[in-house]
Amino acid sequence: MHVLRILAAAGAVALFAASPARAEVDWRQFEGTTLNAAYFTANYIDAWFRPMAKRFESETGIKVQMQVLQAGQIRKKQDIMLAGKDSQLDIVMLQMDNRGGKLTAAGHLEDLQPYLDDPALTPAGYDYPGDWLGGCLNTARVITGQPLNNIVWSAQAQLLHIRRDLFEKHDVKVPTTMAELEDAARKLTLDEDGDGKPEVYGFLSRGHGRLTTASFATYLFNHGGSWFTRLPDGTKVSNLDSKESIDAFEFYGRLIRDYAPKSALSNKPPQNAALYAAGRAAMLSALNYWHGLADNPKKSRIAGKSTTILVPAGPGGSYPNVPTTSLAISKYSEKKEAAWLYIAWMTRKGIMLEGQKAAVPMCRRSSWEDPSYEAPTPAWGESAKIAADYGIAIAKPQAIAIGQMRDAAGEIINVAIRDGSREAIEAEAKKQAAFMTQLVAETEAGMDFAGVIPEFAKKLDGDAQAAPIRAEGLDKLGM
Repeated sequence: MHVLRILAAAGAVALFAASPARAEVDWRQFEGTTLNAAYFTANYIDAWFRPMAKRFESETGIKVQMQVLQAGQIRKKQDIMLAGKDSQLDIVMLQMDNRGGKLTAAGHLEDLQPYLDDPALTPAGYDYPGDWLGGCLNTARVITGQPLNNIVWSAQAQLLHIRRDLFEKHDVKVPTTMAELEDAARKLTLDEDGDGKPEVYGFLSRGHGRLTTASFATYLFNHGGSWFTRLPDGTKVSNLDSKESIDAFEFYGRLIRDYAPKSALSNKPPQNAALYAAGRAAMLSALNYWHGLADNPKKSRIAGKSTTILVPAGPGGSYPNVPTTSLAISKYSEKKEAAWLYIAWMTRKGIMLEGQKAAVPMCRRSSWEDPSYEAPTPAWGESAKIAADYGIAIAKPQAIAIGQMRDAAGEIINVAIRDGSREAIEAEAKKQAAFMTQLVAETEAGMDFAGVIPEFAKKLDGDAQAAPIRAEGLDKLGM
């Protein structure tokens, strides 16, 4: 086991004053090491992680053994190994807005600042946080005062995928407001053969249970709602029974109920993305990396016909939802230095640029601005960059008891979709909000979660909201 080389603060200052530049990191200093990583299934695993793991092994002599499972499965496995202080787990992939608070509070994640500061482990010009987009940095720390225990690398923003061919064919205005979104969904729910059943649905998004929170979040915040709020004395309470939040539930439920296929009530994100790629929906509210499936001529009927824009603004403004993904090191790993070397290598400028070119939206500003990078579509590039720069991690109700919180919010969404009456939504929201508030009191004493209130982020103006639409040349439709 290697001993971490930490320079004393005074010595570090003297060293940096005496040396004009850091020496290059010896990337082969842990040659022969095998790291164990627990990752969840996503298109970027095959598009970027696996090719880069082979390249990393070639350049460093370190092998990365990746276990890749569905998100729910890998999270359970991570929980078991971390709770058992299993030294066989080295690298953890996670979304900080999902379980970052829980893992941070439990002390399961290693403080990365000493490694970041060590010139023998971090290359010159790594430039963290200087080269990271603001929205990504907003998501790195979910509890006020927590250590830097993760490096956020990818900003998979929740955006609105649109069939530009259908908008052009039917001369429908590309939406920048929620009212325009519903109008477009109505006009593009198309019964093309006259049998009384739509061949194309106007809108598609997640529509069942806890998974729905990730897509619903932008609609919640854009309506002026939020998962939580604070009382005058600072107490954190649920905000899901506020008028603004109920407006959002009512709106989102109506979109799914009136303009989406019935399968949306049970589909998971991959199934929705496949349905959109099959040409069955005019708009898909989903993570932007699913554009890769829609644009793949071998797997899609709409290749070359789709792009993405920002989710339209609502009465509360526009808050892009950026559920970023991070890499972290298990506190119980016996190979922490080698694990950090892997994270530092994977998040170098050149390597992240490779991911950017593979249609994986990265957190480094330089990846977006590199002259060699060309976005899949102009609007995809604009919307993804704006979201990564200004967004916040609002996809889930950040909390220690994250699973129970998501289940509670999901129950309100289920009522909003299946019943739809204001009275039923209000009743369920009141019930679940009381449950969530009690759960906060029981599990979060002395903790202060950051980023759960809209004021945490900049609200986009109308010019930024319309920028992706202008970039794609769709701003004159429906005029």
